Amino acid sequence: MIQHHPAPEILAEYAGGALHAGAMLVVACHLETCAVCRSEVSLWEGVGGALLDETAPEILSHRALEAMMARLDAAEPQSARPSMPDFLKDFDLPAPLKGRTVGRRRRVTPNIWFAPVDVPGEGSVRTYLVYAGRNTVLAEHTHVGREFTHVITGAFTDTGGRYDKGDFACTDETIIHTPGVTGETGCLCLISADAPMRLTGLPARIIQRLTGTLY
Repeated sequence: MIQHHPAPEILAEYAGGALHAGAMLVVACHLETCAVCRSEVSLWEGVGGALLDETAPEILSHRALEAMMARLDAAEPQSARPSMPDFLKDFDLPAPLKGRTVGRRRRVTPNIWFAPVDVPGEGSVRTYLVYAGRNTVLAEHTHVGREFTHVITGAFTDTGGRYDKGDFACTDETIIHTPGVTGETGCLCLISADAPMRLTGLPARIIQRLTGTLY
């Protein structure tokens, strides 16, 4: 049972197409299995439609079309896109992620790997898959801006408690954390962060630099 959901303001941003493409993808994956949040998004969409009916027409911003296309892109990936790489074949991936271009897997330790997910207009944003084996703790870190996480399989514990399959987590620069994988299996998550994570330990920072600050 899903215990952790996006905050109402995040769902409102999603409904209004105000999130960047990576964040839209993470929220879309959560919505696939969460009827509660799908219902709330529908309410926000209804509110937005009612406000539009009462508002005089205005010139759209140059990013309005980009935001809407990003949302459509996250919800319904195109079948013409490349299939998932072999290292993901055994995972039950959410539909919004299927067909996305996923880059080469990079191992940072024997039990942890990252793989970039291609979404449009990333800039400083980082969207990627991260897998950690059971009884593994990630390096202590914080963030610049927000980081959205959707648990695809397995579970991890963090400052907010335990996060299982389907759960959503949001962290920011106010939180310093060391997520740890629990249970009998590894944990695969989809993450989109406004900027690369800020690692606190020197060895971890060296590894991050060697990988090109991809995560």
